Amino acid sequence: MSGSFLLKWHIRKEYITSLLLPLKFTQQCRFNHCQPRLIFKMNEVFLRYEKGNDTFDVSFRYVNPDLNVDRQFNFTRKSTETISNFLKRINANVGKIISNKQARKLKKKAKAASAGIEVVSLPVEEQEVKALFLQNDEPINEELSCETILQNTENLTLVVGNMIYSIKLNAPWISDLALPSSMLAGFPVYPSKLECMHMNKEKSIFIWSKSNVIHQEKHSGKIVKEWQDVGKGFVYLPTTSDIGYKLKLSCLPINEKYSGPVIEAESPSVVEAGPGHCPFETRHAFTATKLSGKSFRIVSYNILADTYADSDYSRESLFPYCPPYALAIDYRKQLILKELLGYNSDIICLQEVDAKVYSMDLLPFLSTYKYDGVYNKKGCQVSEGLATLFNAERFENLYFEFTLISENVHVDVFNDVWSKIKNDKFKERFLERNTTVQVTVLQSKENPSEIIVIGNTHLYFHPDADHIRLLQAFYALIYTRSVAESIKKKYPSKNVSIILCGDFNSSPQDGIYHLMTQNHIPENHKDWCANPEEAVQSVSLSHDLELASACGTPQYTNYTVEFADCLDYIFYQTNSLKVAQIVPMPSIEELQLHSALPSVVFPSDHISICADLKWII
Repeated sequence: MSGSFLLKWHIRKEYITSLLLPLKFTQQCRFNHCQPRLIFKMNEVFLRYEKGNDTFDVSFRYVNPDLNVDRQFNFTRKSTETISNFLKRINANVGKIISNKQARKLKKKAKAASAGIEVVSLPVEEQEVKALFLQNDEPINEELSCETILQNTENLTLVVGNMIYSIKLNAPWISDLALPSSMLAGFPVYPSKLECMHMNKEKSIFIWSKSNVIHQEKHSGKIVKEWQDVGKGFVYLPTTSDIGYKLKLSCLPINEKYSGPVIEAESPSVVEAGPGHCPFETRHAFTATKLSGKSFRIVSYNILADTYADSDYSRESLFPYCPPYALAIDYRKQLILKELLGYNSDIICLQEVDAKVYSMDLLPFLSTYKYDGVYNKKGCQVSEGLATLFNAERFENLYFEFTLISENVHVDVFNDVWSKIKNDKFKERFLERNTTVQVTVLQSKENPSEIIVIGNTHLYFHPDADHIRLLQAFYALIYTRSVAESIKKKYPSKNVSIILCGDFNSSPQDGIYHLMTQNHIPENHKDWCANPEEAVQSVSLSHDLELASACGTPQYTNYTVEFADCLDYIFYQTNSLKVAQIVPMPSIEELQLHSALPSVVFPSDHISICADLKWII
């Protein structure tokens, strides 16, 4: 039995019931967030409780066909209260609903009997509804605490009136579900919000449907939408035939033991036409197949954090040539994810990653395609940071750590250099930076003897800060190497290779490129005097790693109206790795088609760099 059929069966079973007993709910869109709808089975009680908590949550659906009652109840109760008190609350709440229904029935009868003359409804006493718990078909001692039943729900049932409920403790549960405000034909759509508990996303069933047919019922005035199933799975790729349609996602959450209630969410807007051909799609022709064996593909990409793009200053001063809608993260992230997915990369190093974009977009989306990842922000006061994602089918994450450079200058080799710097203004400025280095250690599953230590960083941006960046780059390199050395001691039989990726904010003519590829920066290098008041004297830098830039030195990896140059690199060890392919960069005509970057077809002011590497040992 297919997952699609299972979900439709659960939903349609409830719909058949609702034809007789319509669920009364209001679907509203507020602040571009359409309220989701939970669809409960009639004979299940859901208990949500974590051991040690003072409270627990209860949800169930009560149906009384005679009174046309179909109502969902939700309670939060103290785990220490008696079962008797808990049942009294159920009795009171269900009884109140029944009493209100009966009162309305009596009022209608009275109006009919009086031939249209208004009469006051007759008073009705609140109905008593007997609720009790049974375990192995025997009543439970109601003087016990609720914690007693929470610890053992085996063969436990709840009886409310003439309805009998099975108990599901910590069944999969979705507390919130939402679809994005921007959806483009040809670009992946997935939940913009999925808040869940005890749910296995891979086992759960997702069904997508669309509707643009709306009519109003004559007798009730209710707006009715007709939905057509169009796809299944966590991700849906809208086609041109979906343009102008709203989308709806229905999810049946499942884990290893239970299924939870179905939840539905409707998109706040319709699918729109995409921007046309994007230059990264031309690049995808070189990455159409996944690699295997001794080869792997790596991407480095500054994706332009929303915190820097979504501001009046960005729209009016930094990127005035880019339409405001194309600067919005809901638009840009669709392009970013389609671009990343099309590279079929094994390792993805990203900079300027908003924390929310990582947790709500990058990781949920890419995990659907067997990626895993790590993330850290650049200090406590910054909302963006670094992310390294990897193909979990090809690599195992052995280790991960990161450091804020300014908080760890007195470490190992770097301290020797730091102690030689006498310019206090330089030191003060260096220590004010929130520059971070992230290191991830991956072991190849196909070649278990191979381990890669991947450094990922984003250096200080200011034009007069070549001296700051030079020392930051040196720190990033020796920090990554120190991790590699410790890994080599732990796994002496393995081959350990170093890769250092990122946005170095430094052109090939500056010191960082020379440091990486020529191993030495002398005391008189021009970068030390980038800011005369902060000049560094009598300091040289050197290392013994054999490094090269995997993508060489493209003319541009950053392209705006005010500035354009090569700033991004993938440095790799040439004595253990070699370049098998460099994915071509966009042409200057493509970069200038919409003045500069970002644009409707480029989601960032940077261009991703991508290369295929191969172990040579």
